[in-house]
Parts: sequence; C-alpha cells; structure tokens
Amino acid sequence: MTSMMNDSDKTLQSRLKQAQQDAEEGQVPGFDAVWAAAERRAAARPKRGWIAGAIAAAILGAITIGLLPPAERHWEFVDPAEFESSTSWVAPSDVLLPDHRVDIYREIPVLIESTKIEEGALL
Repeated sequence: MTSMMNDSDKTLQSRLKQAQQDAEEGQVPGFDAVWAAAERRAAARPKRGWIAGAIAAAILGAITIGLLPPAERHWEFVDPAEFESSTSWVAPSDVLLPDHRVDIYREIPVLIESTKIEEGALL
C-alpha cells in the first residue's frame, strides 16, 4: 500500500506523525516513573486482605454447618425394622445367563475335523 503513495502522501504522513509526537510529548510518563508510583501505592495500602478472607471463610463455614441435616435424620420417614423385613433381593443377572451346555474347563468339546489327518491341514 505504501508503494502506491505519491510524494504528497508521503509528506502528509510524515507531517502527521511529527504533529502527533509533538502533541503527545510530555503527557505520557516514562515506564520507570509509572513503576515507582505503583510501588509507592502498593506499600502505602494496608494489608487487610487476609482478615477479609478469614471472615468470609468463617461465615461460609457457619452457613455450611447450619445447612447440614443432623445424622439421625436419615431414617426420619423409614422404619428400619419394617424395611429389613419387607424387602428381598434377587440377582438380576440370573435370568440373563445362558443355559449350561458345555463346561470348557471340565469337558472338552468334540471338534469335527474337516480334513483327514494324513493329508495335512486345510489351509
């Protein structure tokens, strides 16, 4: 884009750049001055953050403890004796197991051979 600029465009660009530098001169502090001011502000600020954090943690802990139900409320609506005598458990997988046909650990199934042993393997 700069290659398409003629002499008047280049002159205008350099004058604008110089005018901008002149307008901003003295308004922007240097890095060292900004850093030193930040360090002074940080040193002058009181260190109360840990106090606020401790108070917030104590309040949160008190709310959490207050909202937890007591341990004996687990059986509030259930009678444990009735629960133990009225329920039974059956393994759901018993129905899903296949019928016993061959026990590969105790019984060796008979394999039907497709070729004669003397002639070698089929492959």
